Amino acid sequence: MRQKTDYANWIKGIVVQVGFVIAAIYIFYTSSSEWAVREHWGVLSTYTLLTIFSCFAPVRISNTILTVNNAVIFSGILLYGVWVGVWAAVIESLIIAFLVRFNPLKAIINIGQLLMTIWTVAFLKDWIEGFGTVSPIISDLILAVVYWFVNLILCGLGISYFHQMTWARTVKMMAKGFTSTYLLLLILAGVGSRLVESYGPLPLIPMMIAFITISYVFHHYYDNLQRLQQKVEEVKSFNHNFLTTMAASIDARDRYTSGHSQRVAYWGREIARDIGLSERKVEDVYIGGILHDIGKIGIEDEILNKKGKLTPEEYDKIKQHTVIGYEIILQAGMFNELLPAIRSHHERIDGRGYPDGLAGDEIPLMARILAISDAFDAMVADRPYRKGLPVEEALQEIRRGSGTQFDPILAEHFIRIVQRLPYEELQSIIGIESIPQKQLQEAIR
Repeated sequence: MRQKTDYANWIKGIVVQVGFVIAAIYIFYTSSSEWAVREHWGVLSTYTLLTIFSCFAPVRISNTILTVNNAVIFSGILLYGVWVGVWAAVIESLIIAFLVRFNPLKAIINIGQLLMTIWTVAFLKDWIEGFGTVSPIISDLILAVVYWFVNLILCGLGISYFHQMTWARTVKMMAKGFTSTYLLLLILAGVGSRLVESYGPLPLIPMMIAFITISYVFHHYYDNLQRLQQKVEEVKSFNHNFLTTMAASIDARDRYTSGHSQRVAYWGREIARDIGLSERKVEDVYIGGILHDIGKIGIEDEILNKKGKLTPEEYDKIKQHTVIGYEIILQAGMFNELLPAIRSHHERIDGRGYPDGLAGDEIPLMARILAISDAFDAMVADRPYRKGLPVEEALQEIRRGSGTQFDPILAEHFIRIVQRLPYEELQSIIGIESIPQKQLQEAIR
């Protein structure tokens, strides 16, 4: 898997560092012959000023700063062709490169992805115009969508390479962040271009006012939204702190189970990642592991800390911790996504578990994951009445329980996870007693 990832990064590196640079040089060279500064000095001067203005008048959306220069570039393509778009793109890239720490390679790569977008849109524009029957409104809308899509794909490729992320994930994050605003700016640019084409440069004045107004409105809207999100995060942080402190207090009642919840959470997170769950689901599994035994707060100390074998009556009381924990989280009115972890982590695939006797896929995935994590830690950890099992013996027990006590696919994933860990790292994890609060909060977020 690692080799495959390295190969993919190597291919991306060739495309970004070589392909983008070659594309930048080629498109810049082929379009420069059309600049004809003496003939087009007015157009070039106008688009130079528009580009400078747009670089210093960005639109703020959520946690992203979006320059409006793509709208300027798009209007240039519609009105004059590829050469004006290239001119504006190069000026913008150089301004941005000097505003931040200058990196020549990244600057050329950024120019390359912009010029490839411009060339694609200009080529498609000429192709559509060749039919002569397509409405300018429809044509501009198609070109705006193509501009957005091509720029998103190419920009996502560059960012994913430099930040060591998957291409698909990077593109998805970018698309979620500013899709609607980006398209709105391009569509407005198309409308403005047609007005200039029909009535001359005078419509540029109301268009610039419109862009400034949009920037102002979005700035205040997202400022207010960010403050609201900050308040929500503060409430969530308080609730997480409260619940994790409660969970830690359960482990602290018995020094032999100290760190149990953190270890269960760790193994659960590793299984969730290994089977390809989303980062959000992985976090849910982790927090579910932290809180899975929270119901033990309602179990008497003399039963919880008993050194000998439990009587059937005492064991029945112990089993109630799943229902008690479920009710605690349910009454909190939040974290409903964690309820399966609390209630069902002692269910068995064969239906002989508790509290509800669920079987097979009736058991929520989160609970099936944590059932393995919980059982493994219980086996390898020392108890007052016995020493912990060696890791290989515990894994053998997991194998024996596969298909009856444990989900067989998840059990195989877990065994592979443990077996590929170096011995020292494995022993360090098994010996975890607690996780510092700061680290725990980072994991939660």
